[in-house]
Amino acid sequence: MKHPIYKLLPLITILCLAGCSKRNYFPDQDDPGLSRLTFYGFNIATNYINDVPYINNYRKPLFGGIVNSVPSIYKIVTSSAFDTLSISWAIGINDNGNVQFNSPYQNISLLMPVPKSFSLSDFIAMGGKRFSSNTRGILINTPQNYSDKQSGTSDIYFIKINLDTSHLSFTGLFDGNIGDSILITKGRFDFKIDADQIKF
Repeated sequence: MKHPIYKLLPLITILCLAGCSKRNYFPDQDDPGLSRLTFYGFNIATNYINDVPYINNYRKPLFGGIVNSVPSIYKIVTSSAFDTLSISWAIGINDNGNVQFNSPYQNISLLMPVPKSFSLSDFIAMGGKRFSSNTRGILINTPQNYSDKQSGTSDIYFIKINLDTSHLSFTGLFDGNIGDSILITKGRFDFKIDADQIKF
């Protein structure tokens, strides 16, 4: 008769392998601290804030592995002629793919004015288009007061946006500035989220 531990061996092996997994972070040799731009839905976003590299957060599920944080995408209804599309994610200083949670900035949001009738198909149609800073915004939040938002302008380029049966994938570049003191540069993102998370 086999010892009971042998029955658990396959499960223990799977858990060990899952616990050793790494983030989908591939260092860019030309931009230290940033991940290379990818098109695989790796749910990775990096950028510089005043030349310091930042990366989106992640979590470690109970049974091992790493899950990169995905952005929140929603439409902010306003009383003006246009509503605002917000794409927002949590960030921290990048330490070789790990996040320093005591970072000066903890959230970044890309903001774009959109028509009141803006829908998912309109978002998909943004693929391959550049949007300049004359009306595009960017926000960052500090950990001391999450409601203390610092805002500025941004340039956004959606390289690719695809919708399959259940997922929305979008890849792009961004930069921005908040006054003359905060420069956000060389931003890149590669996200894949459940399509049912889109509520517009």
